[in-house]
Order: sequence, then C-alpha cells, then structure tokens
Amino acid sequence: MVRKLKRSKDKFPESPDATEMKKIIFHSILAYLSKQDGHVSKTEIKDMLFDSISLIPGFRVEWGEIQKFGRGKLLVNYKDKVLVLDIEEVSNMILKLWDRYLDTHPHHKPR
Repeated sequence: MVRKLKRSKDKFPESPDATEMKKIIFHSILAYLSKQDGHVSKTEIKDMLFDSISLIPGFRVEWGEIQKFGRGKLLVNYKDKVLVLDIEEVSNMILKLWDRYLDTHPHHKPR
C-alpha cells in the first residue's frame, strides 16, 4: 500500500516581513560589535551575518559552494524559493564602518 504524505501548510506568510528582517540583522550586528574591543576579521563578519540571517523565521541558510556560486555567497531558502545572496559588499562595508569607528573612538582599541 502506498500512502501519500500530506503536505503540511507552514505557518509562514508568502513573503517574509521586511521590517522584522531588518531588525534582526541590525540588532545582531550591534550586539556582536558591541562585544568587540578591536578589529574584527572579514570571516567573523561573514559568520555573524550568516548567524543573523539564520535567525529570521522561516529562513534556512547555507554557504554556497565556491565552485558553483563564487566566494561569499549565501543560499537563503524560504518556502520553495532560494535566494543567492552575495555578502562580500555588505561585510566589506561593515568592516570599513567598524574600522572608522575604532579610529574615532580610541577607548575601543585593543590594549
């Protein structure tokens, strides 16, 4: 006897809430950087972005294979859709802003 599995309807809307996404990412960046006493690496920023995006309800995030997608690409799955997200520019901008902040706020420089 062959049984068909019922496809359960998930509780997530057709498209994610953009405001909620921005809040999660913004607060994750602030929380992470507020704990740092000095410079951070590009890898640390990328990992933090990965973790932040993973917190968005309904999102499943994986690193894209470099051979197929190139460096710094995240595959973000929501429902039956996949987004290839290039986080190189975002991570570079966060690093530049953080370095500028460190230059203007000497109390955050490493001891």
